[in-house]
Amino acid sequence: MKTQSAALCFGAVALSTLAISPADARPMHDGIDYQRYLEQQSSVQSDLDAWRAQFGEIAQANGLMPVTEDRSADDQEEDLRQRIFLTQQGIKTAQDANPFANFSIMSPFSALTDAEFGTYVRNSYVQGNASRAGSGSSTRQLRGEAGLDSITNLLDGSIDAASLIETIGSLVENIISGMAAGTVQPATDGSTTALSEGAPDGSQAGYQFSDFWNWDWPNQQPTPTPTTSAPPTTQPAATSTPSSTEAAADSAASGSVDWTTSACMAPIQSQGSCGGCWAFATVSAVESAQCIANGETSLTKYSEQQLVSCDTQDWGCNGGAPVYAFEYVQQNGLCTESDYPYTSDSGYASSCSSSCQSSDTGLKGYSQLSGESDLISAIDVHPVVVAVASGNNAWKQYTGGVLSSCDTSELDHAVVAVGYDSSTLKIRNSWGSYWGEEGYIRLARDSSGDGTCGVLTDMSTPQM
Repeated sequence: MKTQSAALCFGAVALSTLAISPADARPMHDGIDYQRYLEQQSSVQSDLDAWRAQFGEIAQANGLMPVTEDRSADDQEEDLRQRIFLTQQGIKTAQDANPFANFSIMSPFSALTDAEFGTYVRNSYVQGNASRAGSGSSTRQLRGEAGLDSITNLLDGSIDAASLIETIGSLVENIISGMAAGTVQPATDGSTTALSEGAPDGSQAGYQFSDFWNWDWPNQQPTPTPTTSAPPTTQPAATSTPSSTEAAADSAASGSVDWTTSACMAPIQSQGSCGGCWAFATVSAVESAQCIANGETSLTKYSEQQLVSCDTQDWGCNGGAPVYAFEYVQQNGLCTESDYPYTSDSGYASSCSSSCQSSDTGLKGYSQLSGESDLISAIDVHPVVVAVASGNNAWKQYTGGVLSSCDTSELDHAVVAVGYDSSTLKIRNSWGSYWGEEGYIRLARDSSGDGTCGVLTDMSTPQM
């Protein structure tokens, strides 16, 4: 009996060894150092097991695991091992570029390749030359319109055929983008005028190159057009005069501000599989600004779901622009989170509900900022919405420290600048408290150019 038992035990070990043997393994991903992977396969399996124990359920619930249809269990495991090894390769690159930051596979995104993660946060810009005019109306000239002009120019001899071919390619690209994204029309109901008039001299009140953030090619169901009107708004009994608090003034005088230590910062949240960073950033900035303007007594937690489902100028879980979200909040108010809780973590935005009672948040408009000095001055008053280039391995695997370099430059994610000191900016993210420094990331201050990860490129602050 002992011999038979020992044989059975040996058989199990042999099968386990065979399951990850080099003979069965094969490269499944581009860029993998396959020979090194084979040499480290056993340790990679241990790392995968540790990651899966901590983040497997989170990754599965948020759509961050690879598709496993039509794959054997062995193929699934081999794929995950190679994905973890690829992530480890990328961590070394990110660490070399960011000596003061920390990176680890202990992140919810470690089973995604860099390309998949880039798609997860990628946006699609609507490029144009429009600006918000004082009349409240604006126009967009898409590259497709220029393509039609080029066809005319070919006919009259003012453009050559080679240039036309290039332009037609651009036109086709825009047609495809339009089919995926639809057409977005700026607000023309007069409310735009009030918002533009509220911007200080020298601010950028026009459409930015990065007006539209966090567009994901449809890996989730499109948001249906709301069939109901926005919830009614209740006007507050009294309003407070906007001002910086004494605490903020003291912190600013000492060269640092951190709004996360005040009563005016909600717990970190997760947007899940929904491309709704624009809604989370907008709501966070507005609710904190209202709390600060009212003396930092208490925070009213407002509903991100209302923006995702009811703001028809944006695209729900398929992305949006915080500037449009600010307009919605100014015109319609917001319901509380308890009355309109977030349900789009699976990536689907339900139809707009009018069952809750919206409250006036005190938002009077917004200003768009230019440069680090504008950003720092604005943070002294309250948190600020900023765009960043986050679709890279540094953000994917960040666990702490100061990030000073990103290997991508495309703005693809809306977040909130909530503090600063002499060398860093503190950023609030919407990827859950299990990411980064309990949901936050610190970026190195760089007043030249676009800032670290493009953080100085597109910034907007609520006016209360």
